[in-house]
Amino acid sequence: MLLLAAPLGPARSAQPAWGLPQLMRSLASVRTASAHFTECETAPVLSAPLMSIGTLTYRAPDYLSKVTTAPNAQRFVLEHNRVTLTANGQVHVFALSQDPRIAGLVEGIQGTLAGDLPSLQQFYTVSLTGNAAAWQLRLLPKDRSLRRIVRGLIIRGSGSQITTIDTVSNDGGDSLMRIEPDAP
Repeated sequence: MLLLAAPLGPARSAQPAWGLPQLMRSLASVRTASAHFTECETAPVLSAPLMSIGTLTYRAPDYLSKVTTAPNAQRFVLEHNRVTLTANGQVHVFALSQDPRIAGLVEGIQGTLAGDLPSLQQFYTVSLTGNAAAWQLRLLPKDRSLRRIVRGLIIRGSGSQITTIDTVSNDGGDSLMRIEPDAP
């Protein structure tokens, strides 16, 4: 006698594996965020690491503010394509598109915050490891002029929150920013 195997119940659809598309959707769902940061910068020209603290503000899709309160007051604001830098009482305003190297570096952060994979892939080779609770996004610059400045960005997070941004430069320096989200 021939027995045919038949499913005992409705077919179950496999859960899609967690990956880059799911991370980008999760990040894109964040419309506004604010946080405090602590940043440690090292460089061959520094005799000791430089520590700074301040605040970060993000409003989707293209507003980003980094206000450093110590050791020296500085302010970086990206709004649309316009950058405003304020330091030592001087204000510099320019279009981000004026310097493709800076644009590429900023796009690594802004594109990640916005969950904009096509923008990230324009400037970087993008890879993801981990899971939704503890992920690491590695961004390696495609453009030669950007690679002269930065070897790569390593952005870590949990869910839709970024917890660290590690910028590795080609001059032997490193900048590690630890991010603590403000309470909602």
